[in-house]
Amino acid sequence: MPIEGNTGYMPLIYDFMPVSAADYPGVVACTVFLPGCNFRCPYCHNGPLVTGSPKGKVPESVFFDYLERRKKLIDGVCITGGEPTLWSDLPEFILKLKKRGLKVKLDTNGSRPEVLKELLNKGLLDYVAVDIKTRPERYGIFTADESQIEGVRESVELLKASLADYEFRTTVHEKIHSPEDFEAIGRWLSGAKRYVLQGYRFSEGVLDPEFCGEKPCDGALLERIKESLRESFGEVVIRN
Repeated sequence: MPIEGNTGYMPLIYDFMPVSAADYPGVVACTVFLPGCNFRCPYCHNGPLVTGSPKGKVPESVFFDYLERRKKLIDGVCITGGEPTLWSDLPEFILKLKKRGLKVKLDTNGSRPEVLKELLNKGLLDYVAVDIKTRPERYGIFTADESQIEGVRESVELLKASLADYEFRTTVHEKIHSPEDFEAIGRWLSGAKRYVLQGYRFSEGVLDPEFCGEKPCDGALLERIKESLRESFGEVVIRN
């Protein structure tokens, strides 16, 4: 699959989860993982997918054959990564899904608003989840590229003005986030329809296990953050 700037259509699927009831709210979905990422998040649970060679393991024909066999079960596809918007053939890949009558959810870090805008304008997305790492001033933990941070800001405003269903979400890690960070996030995203809190959980694929450790995020902390942000959003959700 060509990364941005290349030509030709050969979509790359690193792997896929056959059935998920958790990745796409309210939809029985298949989750597709695309490789490569322009961020380096210490708690990322797909470390090998992010840092390894962008080489897929699943031929597209196998994936679409699976969807055909399970068309009475699968109602949608969640496209995640890595960072899916890095791939220039993403619109063509999603179009194939839409032609099969499937709903499409995109997981993105929001750093490429021009891609998000194109997909929304073409009516290719039914749901968008943008990972909000922290307040913009502290995004240097995840990327040193200021243009990518500005891209996240643009994506936030694009979705807040969009008719598409969406959520902003943050993976909470006590070594990274402070109460002041969430106060700033609440001001930044104020008025958004949905904000999701996800507590860090250790897994074998964590990008920086030494930094992140094995201790899961305290559930009581998530509840306190939720309560503090209740007035800023249409709803605040804790997702385990």
